[in-house]
Amino acid sequence: MQRLHKGILHQAVTNSEGVAIYFPFGKSNLTYGQLHSQAHKISLALQDLSLPKGSLVVLYLDKSPEAIAAVVGVLMAELAYLPLDVDAPDSRNQFIIEQSQAQAVLAREETEPPFFTQTLPFNKFDGLALYRSSAKAPGLKLPEGLAYVLYTSGSTGVPKGVMVTHTAALAFVDWARATFALKPEDTLTSIAPLHFDLSIFDIFAGLSAGCSLLLLTPSESKNPLLVSSYIAEYGVTTIYATPTLLQLMPRFGKAGRYDHSQLRQVLFAGEVFPIPALRALQEIWHTAKFYNLYGPTETNVCTWHPLPPKGTDDRKTPYPIGQPCPYDRCAILKEDGDISSELKGSGELLVSGASVMTGYLGMPEQTRQAMAEHEGRVWYKTGDLVAVDSNGDLLYRGRRGRMIKRRGYRIELGEIEAALHQYKAITQAACLAKEKEQSVSAIWVFYVAPEGPLPHTLLTEFLSERIPEYMLPDRFVHLPEIPQTSSQKIDYQALKQML
Repeated sequence: MQRLHKGILHQAVTNSEGVAIYFPFGKSNLTYGQLHSQAHKISLALQDLSLPKGSLVVLYLDKSPEAIAAVVGVLMAELAYLPLDVDAPDSRNQFIIEQSQAQAVLAREETEPPFFTQTLPFNKFDGLALYRSSAKAPGLKLPEGLAYVLYTSGSTGVPKGVMVTHTAALAFVDWARATFALKPEDTLTSIAPLHFDLSIFDIFAGLSAGCSLLLLTPSESKNPLLVSSYIAEYGVTTIYATPTLLQLMPRFGKAGRYDHSQLRQVLFAGEVFPIPALRALQEIWHTAKFYNLYGPTETNVCTWHPLPPKGTDDRKTPYPIGQPCPYDRCAILKEDGDISSELKGSGELLVSGASVMTGYLGMPEQTRQAMAEHEGRVWYKTGDLVAVDSNGDLLYRGRRGRMIKRRGYRIELGEIEAALHQYKAITQAACLAKEKEQSVSAIWVFYVAPEGPLPHTLLTEFLSERIPEYMLPDRFVHLPEIPQTSSQKIDYQALKQML
């Protein structure tokens, strides 16, 4: 079996003096040789634990060269990595560690969060601490060749872990490296956090091609002026990010101050890119080619669409998500339950192929519900509604059910509701997303509290301890009662009229 990290190890031999990582925040660079050396130390420490092959290792590390080395080191030890969001509430991270039955945790030496109670100190080296789980032997069945697990928002109010094998990840990585002609002369921005699937392109497609990664911390990524200066200073050639971040560049990046002439391609994914903002970005980066990539965490990128050169069309609506990548097939589940693999009409997008996940960790029922069988193949039901245009390209039409996309993250509104229901003063809660131009402009919460309205700041503080920052609601509306349907369920259609 091909291994996801083999290309990086090859670069450590053939390109050992080449810069693998630029890290402005830490004022340090890392060559491929140094990256391999750090990863090797981590690999040896993990091997001393004598864990079964494929066991999960949690990474509780901020965005840093050490975190990238940890990813490579875990894979070198023939284990699988599970990155946590260090900014997420402790309760959420504790749930993930316990639900995943992870056998080890890598963290910074000075970090000892409360949810490490299930672990025992094992080793400390180079500013890192390795903990071994004190829990019983794992009872979860892990797929052969597991490379990583990324947790996404869950419809039942709890996160769910997407299991991805080396083979599935490489289907995307090998295609991306070739399609976007990545080479050692390239410098890529690494903007996505490790728990976000956009990071797979940065780390594995980029480093396996010998590129240099410009590693940006979350705070740096949110500063368009700083990003703009870095693009010039480090000669960035490729950017992969969400439209939420990219559309800030024309307004606040002051690109006219800097030389961005080396930028040759801009990849965006995770949400719809409004046309006015996209046009503004194409204006300042007029020499770059733009690509719209699409795919949930469960499939990574499964469709793509190269945008026409700036000024060659007058499109007023968002660009298509395009055509299936060569390693995947797409089908459409229509409202009548019929599945069309000819890509015509409209309905829910289904994906089958090499890049599709194995399933949700420890959640066989959720895995079963997420899949459909047709023509002897297993298809992942994305929950995204699509239509096929006259050119045969897929157009994104929104979400089925109650999952939304915000800042590139997929969010189940049910998880926000589940967190609100933990507030003793609230007896009922319902969450909705207000949309504008096919993107989420705000998350609203309607709630019932017998004692009267609760302060916005109080509710925000309460939720910030239970859900990540990107899921926090924008508006809270107190109601005497939540409208119900005749079947005694929350009437979301009635609530939509209040948005």
